[in-house]
Amino acid sequence: MVSPLLANVVLNKLDWFLHSKGFHGEAGHVRARHGESNVRFCRYADDWCVFFARSSRKRAERLRDEIRDFLRESCGLELSAEKTRITHVRDGYDFLGFNIAVGVGTSGKPVPKVKVGRKAIANIQRRLGEALRYRPMQESISVRLVRASAVIRGWSNYFKAAHNFSKVANTLDHRAFWIAAKAICRKEDISTAQCFRRYRLGNRIGVHEACRLARFQDTAASYYYSSPEPYQPGGNQRYLEDDEWEVAFVLYDRQRPGCGDLKWKALVRDGFHCRGCAVVVSSKTSRADHIKPVNCFANLEMATDLDNIQTLCLRCHRLKTERERRV
Repeated sequence: MVSPLLANVVLNKLDWFLHSKGFHGEAGHVRARHGESNVRFCRYADDWCVFFARSSRKRAERLRDEIRDFLRESCGLELSAEKTRITHVRDGYDFLGFNIAVGVGTSGKPVPKVKVGRKAIANIQRRLGEALRYRPMQESISVRLVRASAVIRGWSNYFKAAHNFSKVANTLDHRAFWIAAKAICRKEDISTAQCFRRYRLGNRIGVHEACRLARFQDTAASYYYSSPEPYQPGGNQRYLEDDEWEVAFVLYDRQRPGCGDLKWKALVRDGFHCRGCAVVVSSKTSRADHIKPVNCFANLEMATDLDNIQTLCLRCHRLKTERERRV
């Protein structure tokens, strides 16, 4: 989407305008020690919020009018009166999925608390349902678990700064477990007890110890963030993983539905070793290879029988593919 990029370009002027309204560094610390007011702001694309410390509503209204005039004159934008409001932290408000409100600190005094918002909790449960349950029936369980795990890790790393992250993570892990269990029961047409016998690994759901549904609690809560590392574009090429092939199979002529689970069965059977060179491999460093080409069989089901699947490392798979192309 290009709209966030355009918002950053246009509203860069607003960043500098709001920056000039506050005091920073040692000057900010001096004002805090003397109980004087200060201004801070946070912006993500076109969502932004201005924070006042030790100030009055009248000053907030005055700055709001200054921002409205600045956006009109310098950026050619109109400040939405319906979406702009002035509130106090004791009344609470939502911003970028977080809920900011007054809570009780460790010293027993009221302090601002940043918590996971209710909408964010509802949205992650909906996204887990989309990643695990509402998928084509031929899509393998391992691919669903990989996709849902990515959703869980991304959400957890975003919200791990919230004060109630640990409590919310515990609740969401329970719900994610049952969403995954119901998805497997529906796909395999089996009972919950059968699902647990086949796919329950301790308190997790997975097809193997190396392919389990991630947990929200695996991400530790963190209230401090250092500056991000500079982006270093790499030139190394990488092959699509088997689960990536399956997820995006509609983009390719060769469809490979259901190959994810087959790959794990072959990996376990072959003891996580390449059949070509006997090197130790993992899901990321191996391929599920057809011993006889698919076009040698009457249908795809016969071609994807486990007896016709072998585990090969990336090098052996590339060499075998090159030999077959020459033939």
